[in-house]
Amino acid sequence: MTPDAAVEMTKRTSYLELFFDLVFVFAITQVANALQANHSGAGWAHAGLGLWLVWWAWSQFTWAGNAIDLQRTPVRLAMLAVTGLTLVAALAIPHAFDDRGAWFALPYAAVRLGGLALYWAGLRHDPDYLAALRTYVPLASISPLVVVVGGFTSDGVRPWVWTLAVVVDLASALAAGRGEFRIAPAHFAERHALFVIIAIGESVVAVGATTAELEPTARVVTTAVIAFSIVATLWWTYFDWVQAAAEARLASEPDHGIRSSLARDLFSFAHLPIVTGVVVFSVGAEEAILHPDQPLASFGRLAMVVGLVVFLVGFVAGNARATHTLLVERSVAAGAVIAIGGLLAPNVSALSVVATIAAVMIATTVIETVRRR
Repeated sequence: MTPDAAVEMTKRTSYLELFFDLVFVFAITQVANALQANHSGAGWAHAGLGLWLVWWAWSQFTWAGNAIDLQRTPVRLAMLAVTGLTLVAALAIPHAFDDRGAWFALPYAAVRLGGLALYWAGLRHDPDYLAALRTYVPLASISPLVVVVGGFTSDGVRPWVWTLAVVVDLASALAAGRGEFRIAPAHFAERHALFVIIAIGESVVAVGATTAELEPTARVVTTAVIAFSIVATLWWTYFDWVQAAAEARLASEPDHGIRSSLARDLFSFAHLPIVTGVVVFSVGAEEAILHPDQPLASFGRLAMVVGLVVFLVGFVAGNARATHTLLVERSVAAGAVIAIGGLLAPNVSALSVVATIAAVMIATTVIETVRRR
């Protein structure tokens, strides 16, 4: 085994990266808070844009941290500075599409550009890797600048400008697929798994905090417990086998170019709906806990259904890309959740909806687990 290969197999997540992740999960919860404040179609569109921008900034640092040495003091200081800037940007997220566009855009762009600079500087002595970065960094540098421009435009124009930034991000990622990025599979998979577990933890906090603010009636507590059981199935769905399988699939690919493209599709792309689904479901769960005896309002139904369906579809898409097979149980579960949201939820109590969805998710988990065992 070559020295580079040995590093790829043994590199693990650092405590600095975990600290960094906490601020980004806070940023994602800020997007969820903004969605709760604006239930309109525009609110959903803004939440989608916000989630992409936050996720892509985090993903960029995950790729950089996978390649460079984060233990050196200058790198640590740079990462801490970027973490602080991310906090500033996150604080502005709930009003980023109205009066705080620039307050979000400027620190956000500094985070993105700082990450690209750190990536380049950390690999400046590696000509092979720099050759790969030349396919990515020039185009990727455009997106944060577009975000800055959007921050200073009118409220009606800003979403369209930031949509252009998302298009540029996608173009840069697809262009980078032609480069030969070297991926340490264990570290890369672990980074994404830890982000997922932090997002799931935030969902537990959301369920618990909402319940704690209410009078502890039997129906409130029962709804909270059942909602927690759904969150537990989300954990099981990912950590029973997906996390290990994704890492193994990445490690099994010997060609660096193919491995980097697989890492992009399986993690950078397919994990976005997984994390998004966890966060959006928690919003719907909060709505159910607040009014367990009444039918879920349209926003609560949509949040719960969209969250779980997006979560499940992320696995289906990722597995199809990695293995060219269909996850039948999860596909059926997504269809069942849609049916519950459309046919059952408008006519029965929120508690009944949560209980029915929990039954679907638990049954799916049991069937899939038994089949795989």
